[in-house]
Amino acid sequence: MEKIIQVGSLNLWTESFGDPANPAMILIMGVAGQGVMWGDSFCTKLSKDFFVIRYDHRDVGQSSHLNYMLKPYGMRDMADDVIGILDGYSISKAHLVGSSVGGYLAQICMQRAPEHLLSVTLLMSTVDFSSMTKAMIGTLSANDLPPPTKEVLSGLKEIGNIDTSNFDVWLSKSLSLMRLLNGNETEFVESEWVPLLERAYARRNQGAVPSLVHNHVMACSQGPMSFYDVKPACPVLVLHGSADTMLPVAHAEKTAKHYDAELKIIEGMGHARSKIFEDSLVAVLQQYCGKIG
Repeated sequence: MEKIIQVGSLNLWTESFGDPANPAMILIMGVAGQGVMWGDSFCTKLSKDFFVIRYDHRDVGQSSHLNYMLKPYGMRDMADDVIGILDGYSISKAHLVGSSVGGYLAQICMQRAPEHLLSVTLLMSTVDFSSMTKAMIGTLSANDLPPPTKEVLSGLKEIGNIDTSNFDVWLSKSLSLMRLLNGNETEFVESEWVPLLERAYARRNQGAVPSLVHNHVMACSQGPMSFYDVKPACPVLVLHGSADTMLPVAHAEKTAKHYDAELKIIEGMGHARSKIFEDSLVAVLQQYCGKIG
C-alpha cells in the first residue's frame, strides 16, 4: 500500500507490504535510488515475516525535490528521514536494511536513533566510504580499503551527467553501469533490469533538473566518510557479494570486524541484487532478523 509520509516540510513516498502486526523492516536504497528498485517480488517474499516498507529518498522519484543551493542538506538529514518515516507509520522499532549508501544512512541511524532499531543489515556497504571518494579525486593511499574498479568509477562519473530527458540514452547508460556493478562472476541478465529501470524512469519527477543525482553526492560530501566512532547499538549483519566491483569484499570484512557483526558473503554477487540472488538474500534476512524479533 502506497502512503505519503510528511517529514518536516518534505513529502516522502513510501509503500508497505505485509501485516503491520509483524516486525517492521525498512529498506534503504543507495544514492539516487528509487524505492521501487527493491523489486516487488523481493518485498513480497520478505513480507511473509515482516512488515516491509520501501521509500523514495528526498530528491528521488515521487518524493519532494529540492533546490539544493537554497536548501542544502546532508546525510544526517537523510537518515532523519528514515526515522521520520517510522514515526509516520507509528512504528517504534524496526529492522533497517541499507544497500550501499543506504548502509551509510543506516549507520547514522545507529548513531542518532538507536532506540528505534531492532537490527541493522549493511548490504554491499562499508564502515569506510573514504576510499571511494579518494579514488575519484586521486588521493588514495596504500593503506586505504580498495576502491571501486576504474571502469565503475568512470561509469559513475558518466551516469551523473546524463540528460534524463532522452530515455534511450539514459537507459543505455544505466544498463552499462549495472553491467559493471554486476561483476564478472555471474552473467548480467539485461532483461531483468529493463522493466525496473523503465518503471523508475516513468515515475521520476519530470520537472526536476537532470543533475539531481548530484544533490545526494553533495550531501555525501558533507561527511562523515567513515563510521569508526559508531558503536553497534543493536545486532548488525554485514551482507556482501564476493564479486562487488564498487566496494570489494575487504570492506565487508573490515565492517564486520568493527561492529563485531555476523558476516555473510553471497558467492558471485556483485554490487547489484540480480534476480538469481533474491532467494538467498531473503533467506539470510529471514533467518537473521527473524531470530531478533
